[in-house]
Amino acid sequence: MLQKLKSVLLVDDDETTNFLNKFFVRQLDNDLPVNVANNGKEAIDFIEKGGLEGNTPCLLILDTNMPVMNGWEFLDAFEKKFNEDFKKKVVVVMLTALDVEHTTQMALANPNVTDTAQKPLSDLKFRVLINKHFS
Repeated sequence: MLQKLKSVLLVDDDETTNFLNKFFVRQLDNDLPVNVANNGKEAIDFIEKGGLEGNTPCLLILDTNMPVMNGWEFLDAFEKKFNEDFKKKVVVVMLTALDVEHTTQMALANPNVTDTAQKPLSDLKFRVLINKHFS
């Protein structure tokens, strides 16, 4: 059964990408909380704190290449730090930009990655992702 989308966490070090992705999500649902982490470490810290006001993200849009902790390192930390019940509640979508086919295969081989999407995202791509994974 599909869960309801309650909040989104954008994990990307590119301010423009985060701005646009936030804009696209807001177009679909203006009341949906959208938070931003600039790298994997910030995302882990955010999730460990239970999100803002207990708002744990159920959709996590994860970039592969970031400073401090990249997307792959985030996935390793996510695997170790959180229990299976929690991980099942988070839809992780890995963003690909370079070498799309190889990155997509690597991402989908990770048990915590639900889907992949190619950069740049658009309002249409967000709508498709949300309709696919949420009720």
